[in-house]
Amino acid sequence: MSKSKFPILGDAGTEEILIGNEAFVRGMYEAGVEVAAAYPGSPTSEIGVTLSAISEESGIYFEFSTNEKVALELAASASIGGVPACTFMKSVGLNVASDSFVQLSKFTLKGGLVIILGDDPGPHSSQNEQDNRYYARLAKVPLLEPSNSQEAKDMIVFAMELSQKWKMPVVIRSTTRICHGTGMVKFGAKKSSIIEKKFEPDLEGGYIPLPGTLRPLRIKSLNNLKKWEKLANEGALIEEVKVGDGESQIGIITSGHTFAATLSALRILGVSATILKLGIVYPLPMNKIVDFLQRFKKVKILEELDPFLEDLIKVGLYERKITGITLLGKSSEEYEFEEEEWLGEYDTTRLVTMLAKILDIKNPIDFLKSEIEVPARPPQLCPGCGHRTSFMSAKEVIEERSGFSMADIGCYSLGYLPPYNQGLVLYSMGSGVPSTSGMSKALPATPLMSFIGDSTLFHAGLPGIINAVWNRHKQVLMVMDNGITAMTGHQPNPNTGKKSLGAPLTGKYMNQKSMSIDSILEGIGVKFIKRVPAYDQKQVTNALNEAFDFAEKNNTLAVVIQEEPCALMRSSAERRAGTLANPFYIDHAICRNIQRCLTEFACPAIEEIDEKVEINVDLCIGCGCCVQNCPLIEKPIKQMEDFKRV
Repeated sequence: MSKSKFPILGDAGTEEILIGNEAFVRGMYEAGVEVAAAYPGSPTSEIGVTLSAISEESGIYFEFSTNEKVALELAASASIGGVPACTFMKSVGLNVASDSFVQLSKFTLKGGLVIILGDDPGPHSSQNEQDNRYYARLAKVPLLEPSNSQEAKDMIVFAMELSQKWKMPVVIRSTTRICHGTGMVKFGAKKSSIIEKKFEPDLEGGYIPLPGTLRPLRIKSLNNLKKWEKLANEGALIEEVKVGDGESQIGIITSGHTFAATLSALRILGVSATILKLGIVYPLPMNKIVDFLQRFKKVKILEELDPFLEDLIKVGLYERKITGITLLGKSSEEYEFEEEEWLGEYDTTRLVTMLAKILDIKNPIDFLKSEIEVPARPPQLCPGCGHRTSFMSAKEVIEERSGFSMADIGCYSLGYLPPYNQGLVLYSMGSGVPSTSGMSKALPATPLMSFIGDSTLFHAGLPGIINAVWNRHKQVLMVMDNGITAMTGHQPNPNTGKKSLGAPLTGKYMNQKSMSIDSILEGIGVKFIKRVPAYDQKQVTNALNEAFDFAEKNNTLAVVIQEEPCALMRSSAERRAGTLANPFYIDHAICRNIQRCLTEFACPAIEEIDEKVEINVDLCIGCGCCVQNCPLIEKPIKQMEDFKRV
């Protein structure tokens, strides 16, 4: 009987309800993974949080790396040295790691390397919904796709076993619904690696891809891919599922989350069908697929986002000179929502509508439009977030100077939304300063600034900052220092240390000393650096004005660092400790209902009830920042004196 305090480390035969991300961690444990690294990013964030918690007891070394490229290179090199390794990242994280990712299939990864990729159809928490299955084809790497939590766990074990056998990387592609979906998972036994930990620089062609060395490395890569194609054609991770008792009205080819949604849709429709579920998505088992296609008059390919499977299957049919099959995909149909098939998730409701149209049957789902209009709820900064006061200051300063600002990736991306309207161009992590540099060349007389968080600065921001200093690009940068990687769930970064009050850090991160952003900026030649408390709007405004004056006079980059721990993290810790400040209220005997606090400051704790502004005491964390934005001399926003928080 396991004595672990973590259910995820239970004995073989144990069953636990796990989300997909937790199942991946259990799979790493069973597969004997010894090294794991990642930069946090939804939908895979919980993998890192769980690994961080169990790292010491599980024997898995885990670290939050500064970015995805670093994490990938660390894990891959550990594998080259003979250690079973794993890394994971969100969809756009692979863009960051791609420079090294595309080399991996050429290398001999004797310890085994499994890469978990969290794609985000929707998207729920990404700036795009790119289909990363193409990366597998580009990099000549096999790609697997689970359809539930049990498969997520099992595929890690399967992938690591084959990765070690053929000494090559394997990608497991998940999506938001699999990462966050819940299911019962039966545990298997933990394996231990018997691979010798040793670096052999000349093993199977070596590790230096250059024009003179590339040919044998590329041949090795292609031959390894053929092994996976043969494995798939033998039936590995492929399942044929019959739905309904009657003769199948249609054949369906699908994978991942879409398979589960398709099962539900068919049952709602009462339709009999046969589904070919693909667990290996690249390379495709074309022999199995062709056999399946020839048994049905009509086959629908159901896949979210791009026609990846569809295009490969069409090529396979063409090469085999097979005709006469009605293959329904995204680019071959002519019904009203064809374009919509390229967008978003395939949930059960969408699939019911889609399949009913294809089969020319009545859609049994009756959509009733509510007579009550549901108000839109855009994403927003948390109550008490220090970014809010900084955006108010930035908006005031930049509008007075007739300039504008650029965005970056983090909670502060929300500054683009009304009423702040700050950050008008966004590419990717760390793009704020370079985009401001480029705009400064196009509009040299326009005051320009950008925003960046502490985690993003270490992830991808420093090269752009160094470039701006080196090439003397005139601009102002505001560093939003909340001491944590906030948007993805409060994971640590090199700036965290003890300064992040209430951070849910474990193990080595508990007492980690933070790296000084100020010293790093000074070291690369930034001459104007001013750190101000984010809650003091006047100080932030004054610092920004000083920074713009300095940047203009010296034709260079100037930096303002606003500092305030993440409000959600800090207030949660203070609430638990019973030390959270009392909330504020509106004294309506004084208030003139100007509503600047509601419409311009826009804290979620400030509401309009019966045409009057009120403060929701359940949301207010007592920061008092709203008081600074009231235009009245005698402030009607006052702190409650006698208040007991629950």
